[in-house]
Amino acid sequence: MNVLILILSILIYASFGLTNLVYILFSALTTFFAAKYGKGKKPIVILTIVANLAILVFLKVYFYAENFGLSLPNILVPIGVSYYTMQVISYLVDVYKGKYEAQQSLGKYLMYVIYIPYLIIGPINRYDQISESLYAKKKWDTNRILNGGIRILWGAFKKLVIAGRLSMILAVITADTTKYTGAYALLAMLLYSIQLYADFSGGIDIVIGVSKLFGINMKENFDAPYLAQNLKEFWRRWHIGLSSWLKDYVYIPLGGNRKGKLRTKINVVITFVVSGLWHGANYLLWGLIHGICVAFPQFLTTKWKYLNRVINYLVVSFTWAFFIWPTTKIALQMMGSVFTNWNYGELFTNLSVFGLDIANGIVLVISILALAIFDTKKDKIILILSNKKVATKLAIIGTVSMLVLIFGIYGIGFEVNDFIYSRF
Repeated sequence: MNVLILILSILIYASFGLTNLVYILFSALTTFFAAKYGKGKKPIVILTIVANLAILVFLKVYFYAENFGLSLPNILVPIGVSYYTMQVISYLVDVYKGKYEAQQSLGKYLMYVIYIPYLIIGPINRYDQISESLYAKKKWDTNRILNGGIRILWGAFKKLVIAGRLSMILAVITADTTKYTGAYALLAMLLYSIQLYADFSGGIDIVIGVSKLFGINMKENFDAPYLAQNLKEFWRRWHIGLSSWLKDYVYIPLGGNRKGKLRTKINVVITFVVSGLWHGANYLLWGLIHGICVAFPQFLTTKWKYLNRVINYLVVSFTWAFFIWPTTKIALQMMGSVFTNWNYGELFTNLSVFGLDIANGIVLVISILALAIFDTKKDKIILILSNKKVATKLAIIGTVSMLVLIFGIYGIGFEVNDFIYSRF
């Protein structure tokens, strides 16, 4: 089964373009041999890390070159380059530090790097966290498969029913940056927070669910992020794989909190600037803003828990502007218009222009409420569902399948978009 998973992963990945394989094989082979034969040889390890990071940074800058007024010929940016680069670097660093022994089998290592489900959208997996279940002999387990099926359908529900509908509204607002400013821009930011979360976490649910089918266990990548009371807590709950990676391989090596308060805050800001670059050269300012907010949380924190959550949601939503609009310049213009164009009364009289009728609006609101309830009780719900009998799980699968089929995108006639985070 493991050989079949590896072959299918390579074939599927190659189907997106053979050039993809050149990039990922370079990363896989250089880090495999550097870990296997470079133990105790720091120059080899450093050179390998620099080479892989140089490719990633080059591609990130190149992809957004036109936003900086540069006209460059098109080249293929490999799918998942951000994810697999982080994984191979963490593997090489951990082996060098003696955290675990280097993998001796090239085939097994390739499976870790090229396993297709998490190459598309993540999450970022550490070798020691996933290797045991990744390489274990795969056995049929009805309960495990049904649990995986439920997780896949829940992810599809979030993607198709919630994110899909919100994408229609966002498409209208972002299509005209001269007409839809002010209140419309603020609405776009507030709704995009939900769309991005439903889309990204829905994709991760599908990846985790598919992996469960094969008996592969992955760490959770989200923990109700919008229940956070400040940006620091938000990043412990959002994109956990990336956040923990940046903490362990950027923040701590910079000195962490061991060199005084000022240095700690500088290290935090640098770490978040790196996070911005990881997303793309267009997001450096976004990373800088988040870094400052995390370094100085007291300016956005009150003594009231629920007010803190509202403030945090507004701040996070406001900074998603850099993801909503195509360039930093336009994003800043839209952010500024929120305070200069007071057309909030006009917004409420024009809600019908966003393409959702009353019925679909009701479906959207109910679905978002269901998502919010699930997030507050996630661990308890998952535990309860995992202990249900086979018949009950089949009934749940049938019910959620019908909900996705009836209320998903095919029910109201708009097209599926790619997962938002697959572009990073």
